[in-house]
Amino acid sequence: MKDAYYFSHDANAQNDPNIVKLLFKHGWSGYGLYWAIIEKLRNEPEYIMDTDYDMIAYALRTNSDLIESIIGDFNLFVIEKECFYSPSLKRRMGRLDEIKEKRVYAGKMSGISRNKAKPKQPLNKKGTGVEQVLNSIVKHSTVKYSKAKNSKSIKTLESIDKIHLSELQDKNLDVDVEKQFDLFKDYLDANGKTYKDYRAGFRSWLKSPFCEKTTLIREERNKKIEMKARVIEKKELEDNSASPEEIKAEIDKALGKISRKYTV
Repeated sequence: MKDAYYFSHDANAQNDPNIVKLLFKHGWSGYGLYWAIIEKLRNEPEYIMDTDYDMIAYALRTNSDLIESIIGDFNLFVIEKECFYSPSLKRRMGRLDEIKEKRVYAGKMSGISRNKAKPKQPLNKKGTGVEQVLNSIVKHSTVKYSKAKNSKSIKTLESIDKIHLSELQDKNLDVDVEKQFDLFKDYLDANGKTYKDYRAGFRSWLKSPFCEKTTLIREERNKKIEMKARVIEKKELEDNSASPEEIKAEIDKALGKISRKYTV
């Protein structure tokens, strides 16, 4: 099931003493930015982000001093090793993730039970056309990931190479990753911005509100998969089809049986 990026939210959150302090200093705009930061954290792996106040401020169209204050001044977040997270969000998502894991496990067990009850069907050694395409994509992605993982300098700007961009494109079909990388480099040049981990910085860029969305990448990817599947399935049909000579031999054989049956 597709992740709906849901997280629970207490109806009386504004009465939390730390939130009250936030409201006193920054007003309702600060309160809104607090929840915007929580939403961004929700979309991150492990619900953790870099303390890149400039990038977060740019994404939320505000100033970095205000973002730094919201994150650091009211005990609403924990900052560790140039990263930060929300203990409240982690606690809530921990419960939600546990429920999801139980549901996934239950689904797998249910599938196993159903499969045991079904007779096994012989499979084409090569699999169907769609299966071959998907297996090829998984294998290709695994090879690319292994090459990128073995790179010695994975935190430099140069580490965001064609292989890494291709990996990111596979995971972000709603954006044109190469186009966004060009914009990201323009942003770095224009603002004199540097990162200790450029890959993490670019991942944050792709998830930011100003990253333009597009349907073209996903549509093109689906068309390629569909075309490859059709080509493979057509080849399988041709390989499994009888030749004209074989068909003629079968017809002659059948006619011979009929002739013998009705011969007096």
